[in-house]
Amino acid sequence: MTSQKEQLSYLLKSDKDLKELIKSVPKIVPFKREKGFEGLVRLICEQQLSVASAKAIFDRLAKIVSPFEAKNFLKVSKKDLQITGLSRQKIDYCSGLANACIAGDLDFTTLHRMNDEDLRKELCKIKGIGKWTADCYMLASLKREDIWPVGDLGLQISVQKLKKLSNRPSEMELEEISIKWKPYRTLVANMLWNSYD
Repeated sequence: MTSQKEQLSYLLKSDKDLKELIKSVPKIVPFKREKGFEGLVRLICEQQLSVASAKAIFDRLAKIVSPFEAKNFLKVSKKDLQITGLSRQKIDYCSGLANACIAGDLDFTTLHRMNDEDLRKELCKIKGIGKWTADCYMLASLKREDIWPVGDLGLQISVQKLKKLSNRPSEMELEEISIKWKPYRTLVANMLWNSYD
């Protein structure tokens, strides 16, 4: 792992536009999630929702799934899960994920050893987990240094502002813009999220 100071120094040399961003975020608060089943369920909760709404749902969920493990999730009735605010579709996604964990179709020890591309492919085999969730899992749960979730609305809006673009960048454009920031795109994502919040 490269220190944050070294990463920032490298990024500043790579892209002068980051100077103002770095100044505007004196203390970078990284996006963090648990590893394993709990982290993925939380990210599923966060799909297409505001941070506050997703947190409220997950906090209610954590009270009835304790300890937060796949087998305990499946013991809770659908009715009780719905009371937390979790949609029917997301209940199905989380139940499918829990079943995959229990059946051994998803083994976190093996998963965590995979490279980014293979890990993304493996997670995306599970219904309800797409590229954004897989990328955020690698970034927030596994703390990998070069993750860039191009499907994230907050990043799209922040990059539009950073680069003074007339339109919000597409996923392809966002990928292209980020090339300068490799191999430390996770840090840039965290700074942009901090500035967006």
